[in-house]
Parts: sequence; C-alpha cells; structure tokens
Amino acid sequence: MAKINLLDVQTSNLIAAGEVVERPANVLKELLENAIDAGSDTIVTEIVGGGVDLIRVTDNGSGMEKEDLPLCIRRHATSKIAVASDLDGITTLGFRGEALAAISATSRFTILSKRREDPLGHQMTVEGDEILSLEEAGCADGTTVIVRDLFFNQPARRKFLKRAQTEGAAILQYLQRIAVSHPEIAFRHSAEGAVKLQTVGNGKLQDCIYSVYGREFSSSLVPLEHKEGGLSLHGFITRPEMSRNNHSYQSFYINGRYVKSRTMQFALEDAYKSFVKSEKFPGCVIFLELDPTQVDVNVHPAKLEVRFSDERSVYNAIYAAVRKTLSSLSNRLARDEYQAAVRRAEEGKKAVIPKISETKSAPAISGEVLSGAFRESAKELPLFSPAQSRGKSILITKEEAFEPQKVQVETVSLSWLEEAKQEEKKAESEIPTETEVPAPFSPIKAETEEPTQVQEEEAEQLTLEGMAEEEKAEHPLGKGFLRGVVFNAYLLYESGDTVYIIDKHAAHERILYEALKRDHKTGSVQFFMEPQILNLTPTEAACISEHLAELGEAGFPMEEFGESSFLLRGIPLEFIALSEKEIVGMLEQAAREMSLGGKARGAGDKKFDRTLYSMACKAAVKAGIPSTQSDHQWIVEKLKEIDNITVCPHGRPVLVPMTKKEFENLFLRT
Repeated sequence: MAKINLLDVQTSNLIAAGEVVERPANVLKELLENAIDAGSDTIVTEIVGGGVDLIRVTDNGSGMEKEDLPLCIRRHATSKIAVASDLDGITTLGFRGEALAAISATSRFTILSKRREDPLGHQMTVEGDEILSLEEAGCADGTTVIVRDLFFNQPARRKFLKRAQTEGAAILQYLQRIAVSHPEIAFRHSAEGAVKLQTVGNGKLQDCIYSVYGREFSSSLVPLEHKEGGLSLHGFITRPEMSRNNHSYQSFYINGRYVKSRTMQFALEDAYKSFVKSEKFPGCVIFLELDPTQVDVNVHPAKLEVRFSDERSVYNAIYAAVRKTLSSLSNRLARDEYQAAVRRAEEGKKAVIPKISETKSAPAISGEVLSGAFRESAKELPLFSPAQSRGKSILITKEEAFEPQKVQVETVSLSWLEEAKQEEKKAESEIPTETEVPAPFSPIKAETEEPTQVQEEEAEQLTLEGMAEEEKAEHPLGKGFLRGVVFNAYLLYESGDTVYIIDKHAAHERILYEALKRDHKTGSVQFFMEPQILNLTPTEAACISEHLAELGEAGFPMEEFGESSFLLRGIPLEFIALSEKEIVGMLEQAAREMSLGGKARGAGDKKFDRTLYSMACKAAVKAGIPSTQSDHQWIVEKLKEIDNITVCPHGRPVLVPMTKKEFENLFLRT
C-alpha cells in the first residue's frame, strides 16, 4: 500500500491557513491590504470578541463582479500578478492569492461586492471551504467581508488564542501601522461597539500620526528627508530625550508596505548611539522608496519580512539620514533658555535672544484634527444600496448591532489657532537682534591637590556673589547661573524655573568627543615645539596608517616615522591639559582599538567613533576630583555650544533638569 497520501482540498487549505492566518490580526491585515489595493479612500472595520466572533471590513473600492467571487477564495487565485516575471516588481500589498482561501477555510465567511458600473452587487456565503450561496444583493459600491467564528473547525488552534482584549490590541496595533502608511485613506475602527481609531484621510502624514499615536508622540517628532542613489527616505524620528523603553514605536515601510526589517532597525538604533541611553530605543515612522526589483517581498507567507539585494546600501542610507538629522538638533539646555528668552521678549521685557541651531521642528497639525471636528463629519460607508434588490441581503443579528460610542474630544477654536499663529509671527518680527557671543573660557586643568580652607571660602563667596548679583550675569544663550558643585562631581545650574544637575565628567567627555568630531583644519590644533614619537606594534601601526587622514581631521596631525613609529605633531586645544605621557597612552590605546577591525569611513562603520569615545573618556576630568569655578563655567558654556547634548558618548545622561514645581512637590508645597 502506498504510504504517500494525496490530501483533499479542504485539508490542504486548512494546513495552508496556518501559515497565513495565525490569529485574528492576520485576518484583518489581509482584508485591509485587499481593500487598499482596490483603490478605497474610506475603510471601516469592526470586531467583536477580539476578532474571533466577528470581523467586518467595509471599503468603497472597485468591487468585484459575480464571476470573480467564487474564484477569490481559491488558493493561488489573484488579480495582482499573471506570470512569474511579475514577482520581480510587485507594487501591491497583496499578491499571493492565499489570504481569502485561508480565511474562508477556517471561518463562516460572507462577502458582498458591487462595482460602480453595476446596478446590483452580489453576496456569497462560505462555510469551511464550501460555498453555501451566491446571489444578487442590494449592496453599496465596494466590498464588505464578514468573518464569523474564526477557527470554528479548528478547535485546537482556537484554544490557543489569547484573551479577547489581547487579540483586539494586536488588531489595533496593526491598524495603527497600516493607517499611518496611507494618510490619504480615512480609517475608522470599532471594537465591541466603541470607536478605537479614526483618521481624517486628508493625505497629511503628520495629521495621521497625531490621530493614531496622540499628541505626546507626534510632538516629539522631527522630519527626516534623504536621497542616496536609487533610495529615497522620508518620515519622522523622535528626539533623543523622547526615547522609549521598547521598540513598539518603530514603524518601517518599504514602498508603502509595513515590514519588519532588522537591517532598518539596526541602522536606526546604531545612528542613535551616543544620543540615547543604551537601554532606551528611539521611535520612528520611516518610509523607504526603492526600485521594486531591488527588494524581495515574497520571502514570508504573511509578507512581513523582506530581503534586499543590497542590504549595505539600505543600512548606510538610513544611518546617514538619521545621524544627519540628529546632529542638526539643538540641545535641551540651549532650547529651554531660547524659549525663555522669547517669552520674556513677548512680555515686553529686555531679553537677549540666543542663536540656536534648531533646524527641525515638530510637524504642524491641521486644525480639523486638533479640534476633532472630522470625527463628527466622518464619511460613513453604507452596507446596503438604496436600490431595490432582486436577491437576498445579509442581515446583521441583534446581538452584533452596536451603537458606536461617541469620542469626547476637547474643542479647539480654529479662529483662536489662527490668532495665535499671527501673534507668534508678530513676536518673531519684534525680537531683538542677537548679541555677539563672548569667547569661551579656558579649558579645564584638574587640580590634584585638596582645596584649602581659604580656597573653599573663596568658592563659597563666589557662589554667594553670583546669587546676589544675578542681574549682572548674562550668558550668550540667556540668563542662567551656576549655583555650586556637590560631591565634586555634579554642577548645579539654575535657569528660569529649572535647575540642571550636570554630571561634570559626562559633560566634559561629550565636549571632548564633539571636539574630536570637528574638522580641525581651521586652527584649533595646538602644535608641539618638538613632535612626540609613538612606537606601536606592526598591527597597530598598519591600522594607524590606514586612518591618518581621519586622525588629522580629529585634531591629531601625524606622519609615519619608520616602520612602526609615528610622529605626533599636535593635539586639539581641548586636550592641552593632558601630560605628554597621557597623550601618548591615549593614542596607543586608540591604535589598539582600531586594530580590532573596521574602516573609518562609511555610514555603517562605528569602530572609529568608538575610538573617539574612548579618547574623550580618558581625557575628561574625573568625578570626585576638585576643579575651579572657571572650569565649571567653561563646561556650561561649552555645553550650550554643542547641538543636541543629551547623553555622553557612552549613553549616560549629561544633565538632568528639575523644575521648581518638582522641588515643591518634594517638600509637599502646593
């Protein structure tokens, strides 16, 4: 007897369904992709019981004719491709021809569809791969798919589903991601009769993100734009200080398709290194456009995973785009003082408006979205046509009928928004011009001796004088005052109603790291009277030879001096407090680190950056070692000159703000 069995259609469909439909969220995903491919501009979804009892998806797309309905639930039947070569340039979301076959094989399935040019539509009812009826119906233009009792014929799979709330949350998460990818489509989603998600569908990505993720997330975003070769990137990334505890706010899209790409995720998170703590993760909404022939979307049944023909170019493009955007942001200390100065100027008080390199701002949100007015006037999709039907129409049972709950949205007057915008423009035109920035303080030279009582009294007197004569102090970025130092490690800097606690070592380390990244060809290098000699191992010497140009740009002009030796001609001005022995030791360690591999060029390379981290850390003043008041002032002034200062190169915070209100709360003051 033959041991190999030829499975019947129903059994093979049930097996195939396991690859496509694992849970209700997969069902909704496939139905939404079909609705989008049909050219819809409005899509309404509803679920009951976490999608297990009921999933209903209604769109106003192109619809189908009667002959296509029985074909759409057959395996490998699709309108998206015709021949094998079509797989090389897929632009639609769906194409495999397995979704409806898998869904109808595991549920009680009903579909109503009507083309705009047809007077009547048709309704087909399927149960477990068997077509029960196919009749004319008076349905509206577009398609409605109703899925009941998911996995009714697979009790084992149904038993392992999560709670209704968990399955509903997974559905909502996917809806959020696909809604963001299509801001031109108005989405409306209800669960158990309550509206959970609604977008305006005006084509503005920033409005869609606001409606989906809320004010806090949308206000933390800065725009991202980049083109490199045949790759085009656009979207938004979060500010470093708004990083999250997980990856849930990362959304990547390739040619409009939501994907899970480790390449794109690694590029994003690597670009944030030295901008966020190591345990924090940035958020993003990034769209990548590239030639469809350069990406394979046919590597996973659910179409979530993709394969690039050139992963390195994708990584480099995202890394470079994110890094460039982050480097253009101003640091929080400077931004807070800038905003405080603007407020004083608007109140008619004398204020010096500092220069700030803030080139990226949060996306502007439309008034109709801020006010929530679009929710009340949202376009509803009728299930039935007003025309008289010659056939049967599907009826919704009383148990499934829900009255959608109204969403309470705070009303914002559009006229008020316009008036505020006009006042802001007027204030900007009346802002005083920027004053010249004074020269920075001298670099730090740490004192190794313990301070005497006289020195401590002088430091205390300096602090008291600063507190008594606040009006005399004026920093280039607004009013702010050093209030002292605690534990010889943390500086207290007061600005407005906020006190910044600054980690002296982390701040100095970041200052030195930023100095190393600058191009030092403009005279910020201290040249030696006599060059210093570096003696290295052959491996280290080979690595240094490969990176001579990069080290020169970092402020360390060097040249070869024999087989494994080099002459060091100078160092950056910020490093002049170091001894000769410390400088030689620092560069020898840098050579050892660079010899571990990697190149200094290329967006994807982090080896040279790590070397700069190490050099900055070794040269920075250590916590616990006393330093002078002028050293502290120099640190603060240098911090204000550095864009986007948040953490040190190793990810530790440089400063922590505490507002007056937070202090009052500590002492139970109201």
